[in-house]
Amino acid sequence: MRGVRWMLLALHLVCARATHLAPMPCDSKSVEKLALLAMTYINEDRQTGYKFALNRVFNAHVHPQGPAGKVYYLDLDILETKCHVLSPKSWKRCEIRPFMETQISGNCNTTILHTTEGFSYLYSYDCTLVPDPPEKLQRTCPDCPLLLALGSDRAVSAAKTTLRRYTQQSTLPMRLTLDTITRASQRTSPTAAIFVEYTVQECSVSPVQEVLCVPADAGKGPIGFCTGAVFGPGTIQMSVKVSCEIFHPQASPVALPLAPDGHALTFEDAKQGSLQPLVSSHPSSSPESSQSSESSEEESVSSEELVGSERIIRPPQDFRYTALRQKRQAPGDSQPSPSPAFLTVFPGTPSPFRSCPGVSRYTTV
Repeated sequence: MRGVRWMLLALHLVCARATHLAPMPCDSKSVEKLALLAMTYINEDRQTGYKFALNRVFNAHVHPQGPAGKVYYLDLDILETKCHVLSPKSWKRCEIRPFMETQISGNCNTTILHTTEGFSYLYSYDCTLVPDPPEKLQRTCPDCPLLLALGSDRAVSAAKTTLRRYTQQSTLPMRLTLDTITRASQRTSPTAAIFVEYTVQECSVSPVQEVLCVPADAGKGPIGFCTGAVFGPGTIQMSVKVSCEIFHPQASPVALPLAPDGHALTFEDAKQGSLQPLVSSHPSSSPESSQSSESSEEESVSSEELVGSERIIRPPQDFRYTALRQKRQAPGDSQPSPSPAFLTVFPGTPSPFRSCPGVSRYTTV
């Protein structure tokens, strides 16, 4: 009898250990694949700002949940890219914000549920990013532009000036208006300049005056993203440069975007690959359609990854985890579907593995 008790106690300890939170190596194949997939999920879920790029896995924990699957807690180091979140381009193909433009970096505490069927769901994420201090930038690059308040008169004036230039020379069958300034910076030497980045909306009708523009499809959000620069001190504008990317589908023939110097590109330029194609679907329409922006590209995370004997698959519908409502169980019915348990506090225990933090994917100053 005593031997049976010891066996039951040992079995209980083994089962308890199997369901406890445990650290994982940051270079584990499953961790790497889940980190890439989590980065894709986060970028698809966000509606404002710029896409993030995964730099490295800082820490990783797994919490086995038995028949409910496994819950992964991934601490990810990230960098801001130059792609707006509405851009159809995959974050893997986006350019990292360079040091000369004030690099922005941070981390995302990400919780992923990996079910026994192989589906990986995004449960939660909390991202914190900070820009490099201006003192650090000025020590290395005294002539580099410094960040400017988004609502400042200089930023708003530069955005309107560059958009006006684009509208004057664009062949798009629509009129655009300023939506939101997403980034602004200025420099004083060697030539004074203000650099702006902003989203644009479409006017319902072509207004006679810019102030009379009424955004079309109110509540649908921006349809494009522009970057511009105004060179010259004060009110003296020596030159204006602007380039816009339109996300919204067009029923009219494809319009030629403007080159950085404000001139329309020729078809010879388009043959060389400089023409930005207009996408055929709106990236912010629904969770199902948003999959086309990040996951349809060959270099993005594939729909199914084999990691040893474990599959990592993107769900066919929404990638966000939602708890299922438990139905009333009639007498004789089978057991209800198991529900995973999530920690209320994100684990911050230092990893015992030498592979954590992981190797950086990008070189930063």
